[in-house]
Amino acid sequence: MAYQIDPCTTPLAIPERRWAANANVAPTAGGDTRPTVQFTPFSSCIGICARNNTGTQVIGIHLSVRDQNGALFSSGDVATVTGILQNWNYDIDTVIVLGQTSAWEGSVPQAYQDLLAALDDPAVYSFGDGQYGAGLNDGDVLEPTY
Repeated sequence: MAYQIDPCTTPLAIPERRWAANANVAPTAGGDTRPTVQFTPFSSCIGICARNNTGTQVIGIHLSVRDQNGALFSSGDVATVTGILQNWNYDIDTVIVLGQTSAWEGSVPQAYQDLLAALDDPAVYSFGDGQYGAGLNDGDVLEPTY
């Protein structure tokens, strides 16, 4: 069975191999970015985030290095990720990748590079273990949240 990514209804707690979208959340009155999407804690995962073409929503996709059966994410699985984004009508210019990128570079280097290439070499934010998300800053640009 191929790497499976299912939708979920918890955009502020997206678990592994799930995706969700949420309406934009404006920054605080003080200009602090608030998460529009957020993932459950990462230990070796990455998140893909993007806005839709109308700019009204943000999608988050939580990717684990291994699939539901323990197989490593592969270059063949990239189409699963891009298919979700395309079906959701994403804006490729807004894509960001965040999380345990070093784990992906070490465990699935070719698949990770193929994923970045398919996403048109997006901005990448490398972090350690933790819980991350993405939201709009006071310039209306998608950025990581912690």
